[in-house]
Amino acid sequence: MSLVDKWIVYCADPVGSHTVPPHDLPPQLAGRLVDQAESHRVLGAVLQNFPGFRQDGPFAAHWKSARDRNRANVAFSLMLTHEADTLVEKLDGLRATVVKGPTFAKKLYPSPTLRTFSDIDVLIDVDDQVEVERILKGLGYHLAEASQHEFKWLSGANEQVMVEVQTDLVHAESLRRGMSLSYGSIAQSPDSSASLLIIAVVHGAGHQYEYLQHLVDICQAARFLKPTDEAELDRLLAATNARFATLVSLLFAGRIFGEDRCNVLAREIGSTPLHKLAASLLDQTVIMSTTDQRRASYNWRRQAFRLLLRNS
Repeated sequence: MSLVDKWIVYCADPVGSHTVPPHDLPPQLAGRLVDQAESHRVLGAVLQNFPGFRQDGPFAAHWKSARDRNRANVAFSLMLTHEADTLVEKLDGLRATVVKGPTFAKKLYPSPTLRTFSDIDVLIDVDDQVEVERILKGLGYHLAEASQHEFKWLSGANEQVMVEVQTDLVHAESLRRGMSLSYGSIAQSPDSSASLLIIAVVHGAGHQYEYLQHLVDICQAARFLKPTDEAELDRLLAATNARFATLVSLLFAGRIFGEDRCNVLAREIGSTPLHKLAASLLDQTVIMSTTDQRRASYNWRRQAFRLLLRNS
C-alpha cells in the first residue's frame, strides 16, 4: 500500500485514528492525497485529520483546494438533505424510509459534514410503490431509469438531484440468493442502531467495498450499537441472511481502523463457513485500489469475495 493510501486510511476515521500515524507525507504527494480522499468520499475527515493541513507551509495550497472541494460536496449534500426531509414528510404513513446518505450523516457521524453523498436512497415496500411514485411525480420528479429492484428519479428543477427508490438494497439476483434487505426486514425500527449497521453492511459488502466510505459507515455503526441492541441485530442477521457479510465487514473495518468494537461484535456473531477465506482476500490495498489504475490488478479479489457472498 502506498504512503498516500496509508495517510488516507489513517485520516478517514471521523473520530480520529486509533493507529500509529504513517511516515511523513512529502508535500508533492498532497495533491494525490486530496484527489484520492475525495474519490473515496472521505475528504471531510482527511481535511480535519491530516496534520499537514493544520499549519501554514508547503501544504497550504492543497489545504485550500481540499477545503473548497469539500465545501462544494457538503453544500450539495445539504441540498439533498433538504429534499430528503421534504420527501419524508410526504411519505409519512407509507412503508418507506430514507436510508444511507442523510440518515448516516445525521445519526452516525460527529458532524453531518463528515459524511457527504450524491443522491437520496429510499427503501420501500413494493405494495406502496405506486403511491411513492405518485408522490415523486407530485414533487416534480420523473422516472429516468428502472430495473427490477431500483428506480431512478430525477428532479425536473435540477437533474443533478436523484432519488433512488429501491425495493431491496441488494439489486443483483445472483447476490440476493445470499443476502437480501427489503423494507420488511427493518420495518420495526428503520433508524435503530442495529438497522443502521445492517444497512451499512449490506450496502458496503454488496458493492464489494468500492469506496473507503463504506468501511467508515460500518465502523461508525458498530460504535453506535449498544449491548442492548444486540438481540435486534441477531434478528436482523437472520432476516437478511447477512451473517457472513456482517462478520466479514466487521473484521475488515476493525482491521483497517483498529476499532475493537468491530472485533468484539464479530466474535459475538461467531464464525461462518469461508469467512477466513474472505478475510484473506480483503486488505487495505484492495479497497484503496478501486479508484485508480491499480483497480484491474486487484479487482479479482473483490470478485472472488462477491462469489463467496453469493454462496453464503
